[in-house]
Amino acid sequence: MAKKMSKKKPVTRSAAGKKVAKKTAKKAAAPSKAKAAGNGLAPVKVGTGGGASAAEIGRDLVALFNAGKADEVEKKWWSPKVVSVEGVGMAWNGAKAATAKNQQWYSENEILGGSAEGPYVGASGFSVKFRMHVKHRASGKETMMDEVGVYTVQGGKIVREEFMYGGG
Repeated sequence: MAKKMSKKKPVTRSAAGKKVAKKTAKKAAAPSKAKAAGNGLAPVKVGTGGGASAAEIGRDLVALFNAGKADEVEKKWWSPKVVSVEGVGMAWNGAKAATAKNQQWYSENEILGGSAEGPYVGASGFSVKFRMHVKHRASGKETMMDEVGVYTVQGGKIVREEFMYGGG
């Protein structure tokens, strides 16, 4: 029977003749979640999710308004769960309620002219500046109305709109 010969790896020795441990490269450990989050101080990515972007929706909203087709925005871009907030501190939850709010406003007012400027686009939505020449139907009084609409977009739909009035 032949004797098995074991292959020994050569031992690295220092100048003093002592064995030197072989250094192996190690992967850096992933930072803990607490460190990665910066204890809540680090920024986190925000966005609108899939679907049409805030810029696309904003450009189309401005184009529709300027073409006198503001009512098409509701049908085309509103989420069924849209929340519409007016500057007086009232909110309408859901597309049906928000549509009813708009119909009430149009029954009391007539837009004689108007323009939309923007959109001003951010990571999660956009804003639009509106200027409207409005006639109150009951009194006949005409006014110029300035407001900014701030829109939040999620999944290619407007999920929240908030109107802020000028001259406040």
